[in-house]
Amino acid sequence: MPELPEVDTIVRGLRDYVIGKSISHIEELRDNTVEVHTPDDSCNNCTITDIKRRGKYIIFELSNENTIVIHLRMTGKLVYVSDERITPYTRAIIRFSDKTSLQFEDIRTFGSIKIFPKDMTDPSILKLGPEPLSSEFNESYLKDSLKKLKAPIKNILLRQDIVAGLGNIYVCELLYRAKISPLKAGNTLTNSELKRVIEYTKEVISEALLHNGTSVSDFRNVDDKPGSFQNFLRVYQKKVCPLGHKVQRIKQAGRSTFYCDKCQK
Repeated sequence: MPELPEVDTIVRGLRDYVIGKSISHIEELRDNTVEVHTPDDSCNNCTITDIKRRGKYIIFELSNENTIVIHLRMTGKLVYVSDERITPYTRAIIRFSDKTSLQFEDIRTFGSIKIFPKDMTDPSILKLGPEPLSSEFNESYLKDSLKKLKAPIKNILLRQDIVAGLGNIYVCELLYRAKISPLKAGNTLTNSELKRVIEYTKEVISEALLHNGTSVSDFRNVDDKPGSFQNFLRVYQKKVCPLGHKVQRIKQAGRSTFYCDKCQK
């Protein structure tokens, strides 16, 4: 699933390609891909004025005061094309007046495109916690958020209402750097451990942004090029950690957790 660095990379690519373009229409190739929450077909013949990210959501701002909200979920991707290429996994096409288009491809079909008036948005966005690189994501906030949570810290950091945009890859990586076991109960973290979670969350996300995200499965930028942070992963999908210890792989909340039980206590 694309996480914050991948979605941010896509947003930066989209800004280069489609800001200022006029949408002629959105073509839905698979039912239930596009949800319209406005009284009319509100994207036709309007211009994309800005593109933003909140958590893992991509938000297009339009000249007619409406927004398009895209969530890629597990396998979704947006590919900018200048021809009529359509793959078997293309679920919808945002067509522009200059005959170029933005293809929404999604193998698992969990992603979505939603259209809202500007004064509305996807309700899930309103529930998101602070961005990990923001000043609001700090030791005080995390301590207060964790004080009643007995779940493993790995599971807690995946909750989008706690911190927006983190996913399985980066939580595994930041906990390795912070030397904290993913099994440790959230409400038992010491002040020192809280400080390290904040520090290494920001460090890992910043590095991943610098390398345009991680491509270990489906992620591609809008020009269909992969990211490169996979070359810097320390435990995720590794057999040994940088110190030569065996990396453990377990299941937590239905997801694979990679960690070193020697380095992470």
